[in-house]
Amino acid sequence: MVKESIFNPDHQAGSVPSKVVAAMERLSEAFRVLLWNEAKHHGISSTIQIQLLTFLLYYPESKRTVTYLANYFNMTKATISDAVKSLESKGLVQRKASETDTRSHCLYLSREGKSMARKAEKFAHPMQMAVLSLPADKQNALLEQLLKLIGNLNEQGVITPQSMCANCRYYATKGRTGHYCTLVQRMFRIVDLKLDCPDFEAVGHA
Repeated sequence: MVKESIFNPDHQAGSVPSKVVAAMERLSEAFRVLLWNEAKHHGISSTIQIQLLTFLLYYPESKRTVTYLANYFNMTKATISDAVKSLESKGLVQRKASETDTRSHCLYLSREGKSMARKAEKFAHPMQMAVLSLPADKQNALLEQLLKLIGNLNEQGVITPQSMCANCRYYATKGRTGHYCTLVQRMFRIVDLKLDCPDFEAVGHA
């Protein structure tokens, strides 16, 4: 149980966990600033619209639905629907009825939408440059620890479960630090661990 305020500088001075949490909050502010600046630059009214454009540029058709996006971004379906409608009005996104479920619609980027998404995704470049400034071994260690933190937040119910290795029924550990995938039957290096795996299946999935 946290008894002292994480954001109290006097408490932070002697608490590494509090400093880590406060540092992550600063990083989240950096992402908000970068997203908002990119949105303003392209005349887009909300940061989630930038995130939707970049998502739709790369993810498969099965995941390009309002329901999936709401779950992925931890937002309500109404919020995602409003953002999609705004992008539709700008001619950046189109809806098409699903061939397998007539009650559902799949989202597609128009030619203008793809062009916009490729420009807008550059918002994250400053963050990537910051990571690239670290030695390779530090990057690997940071990735492993971030995946553990995300997994813990999944368990707490703070964010929806991610389709990453540690949440997958094919994932196993060997030894103290070994990562093993039973699907491909091989050990994974840290660099092989995925945050979004196309072969992901939740634990308990038959």
